[in-house]
Amino acid sequence: MGINSYIDYIDDPNDTFDEYLEKARRYGFRCVFADPETYEHACEMLAGTDVIVAGAIDFPEGALTLEEELPEFERYAQAGFTEIDYVLNQRAVDERDFDAIEHEMRGVAEFCRAHGMRDKVIVEMPKLESEADKRRVCEIALKARPAFLKTSSGRPYQATLDDVRLMAEVLGDKVQVKAAGGIRTYEQAKAFIEAGASALGATAGIAIVEGERAAGA
Repeated sequence: MGINSYIDYIDDPNDTFDEYLEKARRYGFRCVFADPETYEHACEMLAGTDVIVAGAIDFPEGALTLEEELPEFERYAQAGFTEIDYVLNQRAVDERDFDAIEHEMRGVAEFCRAHGMRDKVIVEMPKLESEADKRRVCEIALKARPAFLKTSSGRPYQATLDDVRLMAEVLGDKVQVKAAGGIRTYEQAKAFIEAGASALGATAGIAIVEGERAAGA
């Protein structure tokens, strides 16, 4: 399996939306991102490929509560999305309010399962400085069962190999791990996959794939 199939490709702000989609088609990335207004167009441009058209809610702020974000999930579900990245409420993360984190994660996961969507919940793991707190969030994920637990938004928090290893250790095969933030080379991407990541968020997707080709992998 090529490295391209792990990459959730983030658009280059210098590209038009169609240029972004064309690059995803050419390189065969795992997914791209759209909103309800552009979802159908993205699906049409990527028809015949395996590229997923995903959405992102409350990104990168993480300002919404469960009750505030569920209407947004409903809007994306009605548009046809099958995969959504969202950021946990960062006030709850900052305050280590694990009850609120579980309430939100469980509520979103249940909604997404009921609507045939995969949820990728962004924690901002670097904020949780202690290993105990990081394990606690992973244990909540084991109960809530989102499709993915994601290290970070990349704005500004970045993925670390230690966090991915810890997440993969606790989550096992029950919840997949997505690493995002600061992954710019093939060597870095390969290391995160070896550490346990099943998906990688990257603006440098093309450079990563070209690096794999240059390495002859």
